[in-house]
Amino acid sequence: MSTPTTSPATAEPHKKGIGLLGLIALVISSSIGSGVFALSTDISAAAAPGPAIIAWLIAGVGFIALANTFGKLSLARPELDGIVAYAREGFGPFVGFVSGWGYWLSIWIGNVAFGVMLATALGYFFPSFSGGLTVGAVVFISLVNWLIVLLVNHGIEEATVVNAIVMICKLVPIFVFIATMVLVFRFDVFTADFWGTLANNLGGPDAPGSVSTQIISCFMVMMWVFVGMEGASVLGHRAERKRDVSRATILGVTALVIIYVAASVLPYGHLTRTELMQMGSPSMAYIFQDVVGPWGGAFISGGLVISIFGAWLSYTILASEAMNRMAKMELLPRAFSRLNAHSAPTSCLLVTGCMVQALSIVMLCSEAAYQFAYSLCTASIVISWALAAAYMVKLAAHHEVEHAGRALALSAFATIFLVVAVLLAGIDLLMLCCIAYVPGLAFFVRARHEYGYQTIMTARENVLAALIIVVAVAAIVLLVTGHITI
Repeated sequence: MSTPTTSPATAEPHKKGIGLLGLIALVISSSIGSGVFALSTDISAAAAPGPAIIAWLIAGVGFIALANTFGKLSLARPELDGIVAYAREGFGPFVGFVSGWGYWLSIWIGNVAFGVMLATALGYFFPSFSGGLTVGAVVFISLVNWLIVLLVNHGIEEATVVNAIVMICKLVPIFVFIATMVLVFRFDVFTADFWGTLANNLGGPDAPGSVSTQIISCFMVMMWVFVGMEGASVLGHRAERKRDVSRATILGVTALVIIYVAASVLPYGHLTRTELMQMGSPSMAYIFQDVVGPWGGAFISGGLVISIFGAWLSYTILASEAMNRMAKMELLPRAFSRLNAHSAPTSCLLVTGCMVQALSIVMLCSEAAYQFAYSLCTASIVISWALAAAYMVKLAAHHEVEHAGRALALSAFATIFLVVAVLLAGIDLLMLCCIAYVPGLAFFVRARHEYGYQTIMTARENVLAALIIVVAVAAIVLLVTGHITI
């Protein structure tokens, strides 16, 4: 039996870096971007109050279990930095690459979703930005994208200070909204069609389906609003104290669960499901406006603009760090491992910025740009989350962590929840992700040659790479034939 690996707090050296508050801010600010401001409409479109609550119970337990898993991994393997390192250590370099590339894809795709919602939020003040993604909106998204790239390129620790300030500014309108929803909550409205039975009897496009269907329909939206919760783990190597990574992740995710449940469930007690579905986007602004008047919509929309900026900043940091750490783990070419005078990975930032630019232009062809972008983002990151949780399952099964039984139960539940939820809610999205993996395979092979590996991939890794390519080809065929749409 192996001896559990621990990191005594008394022996941990203090260093200049991101403190506990900064790490908590990173977890919360990275997750609370645009999703929470559109939760009411997105959740109500999927489910009535009862099934939505059940879905939140499952998702909440799943993500708290995942947060505990990340926390335990940061303590059990303090020498490993982030979820990519966990996958590499547990399952080999190619699986590490799969995790890292999927994580990077997820984060910059998430930035595109933020850009689309930012343009929508500004449409509340400037009608030229309303009515879907326009050329003018793409130009605006491009400007914001490159300004944030420049900011992060000036220094990541400095950017996290800005992020902590933004976190406070974005939480104020959310808490005001939640408090107001508590005051106007009516139990008779909340329970009028608690399970969606009446809507199903009436039929039509608003019928939510069976309880199980409603629960499944909620999962992709719910997983999207937790993207970024691994932020403290990704930047663990920049923390003042390694133990703060565990604390920040668990505290941050617990706070997120409470905020999300309140923000999405309480509005069912003020407006009916049909009324919530018909609200404009971002729905939080229009619900608050319905309660307090026009100033309420402007107040929430302003908070959303600040929120998106903070999340976009966090995601840009996380995406560039992911590429940089992959290069240092010899999973990407050396060019991505270099840092500038401000300790920022310039080449990684440039590539990330270019990808955001390209996809934002492609999104002009999408009928539901925001929903497609956040769904693709979520499908990508679930791969990385699940591999990290699976690594903890492996460690706990071999008793290589403290309290191995509890760790095994939590990590196994998190792994199963993630895999089942994404398979049920977005198998077509996983197929689309494989298309984006194909160019990454070329980078991985090049890196293996650069670092002088005699064996580029094992037989098992070759099979996995071939499977990714086959699924990518199938996804392209389904896109061309119209069986998968964007």
